[in-house]
Parts: sequence; C-alpha cells; structure tokens
Amino acid sequence: MDSGIYIAILHLPKTGKITIGKLGTFNFRKGFYLYVGSAQRNLSARLERHARKKKPLRWHIDYLSAKTKMLGAITIPGPRDLECQLAKKLSKMFEPTIPCFGASDCRCGGHLFYVKDLAII
Repeated sequence: MDSGIYIAILHLPKTGKITIGKLGTFNFRKGFYLYVGSAQRNLSARLERHARKKKPLRWHIDYLSAKTKMLGAITIPGPRDLECQLAKKLSKMFEPTIPCFGASDCRCGGHLFYVKDLAII
C-alpha cells in the first residue's frame, strides 16, 4: 500500500527569507524542519516530489522544500485524519513555525515545526 501520513525531515543550512506562496515572505532559521503531510495514494511519489529542487511551486511545502535538503521521512500507514492529530502532537513537542503552513484544508495551526538540532529528537 502506497498511502498514509508522513513527517518529512528537511534541513536548511543557513538562515534566510523564503516566500511561501500567498502566505508571504518569512525568516527561516538555520536548522531542521518537520513537515506533516498525507497522501492517500502515491505516497512514495509525494515524498520524491518533496526531495526535488525543481518542480512547479504548488503547495506551501514546495516553496520550502525547493530551498532545503530533504533528509528523509517517517511514514505511518493510516487515514488522512491522522495527519492533523500528528501535527497537534508535534506542536506540543516542537516549535510551530508559520501559522497555517500546510494546513489550508484543515483547522490546524500549521503542519511545519522547527528543530534547531536533530540530536533532541
């Protein structure tokens, strides 16, 4: 089965401004970002897309992943509604970043979290 939810692990090597579509331009700190997403089909293709630098910029994550290196992803089988449950849990453990990032189709505060150092995970 090629579906489920995932946490993409992205590394930004230096601090800088990145424009995230209609959300605007934001300062991103050097470090690691955890992005919670889902794919109810073609999960492997979705993750491959996140890892590519050159792609049409369509979703919030596309704007960030084009400027970062994707180190890998944690995948979890399950329905799409687990995506928001996981994002809520991560928001208690890690620093939320941009409000509504990756959450334009739900009521979550956002699906992107900042981690200065992966050693704490």
